[in-house]
Amino acid sequence: MWKKVRNSKIYVALLGAAILFTVSTQVTKAGYLNPGTSEDPIVTQSYVEKRNEQLKYYIDQKISEIGSTSLPSNGSQEAATFQVIEVNKGQRVIGKGGTEMILRSGTAKAIASQSGGLSNLTSGKDLQSDENVPLNHLILIPRDDGRGLNITWDKTFILIKGGYEIR
Repeated sequence: MWKKVRNSKIYVALLGAAILFTVSTQVTKAGYLNPGTSEDPIVTQSYVEKRNEQLKYYIDQKISEIGSTSLPSNGSQEAATFQVIEVNKGQRVIGKGGTEMILRSGTAKAIASQSGGLSNLTSGKDLQSDENVPLNHLILIPRDDGRGLNITWDKTFILIKGGYEIR
């Protein structure tokens, strides 16, 4: 009987020692971790607010940079709105990629490239080289590869949005 009591006391002592060791190891480990690191990813509200303020400052700075950039109105740069340009017979209006054109008066023929023609968004047709460009149709220049309009009438007016060159 004494042996049973003695074995159970040893068992309880070993179990207590194991529990004490496990608890002390976890407490010690927790003391060495820095909050917010990859080992302890918990962050505080002040940290999140600080990061939000930094992000807000960055966004405001980028918005002010965009707002202060003004585009020139000459024909060599991109414009944000439609411009009215006047071109004469024999001139060519070559658009940059993404440029939109609307022939308002006069006549013009399409200038296509090896990659394809001009996208007539109004009729859903692809205009090939030397095809007549219809009045008041929205024409899209899909790539910056020399596509545009060859003007065949004096005093032709074109609405244009985007980059272009008159040659």
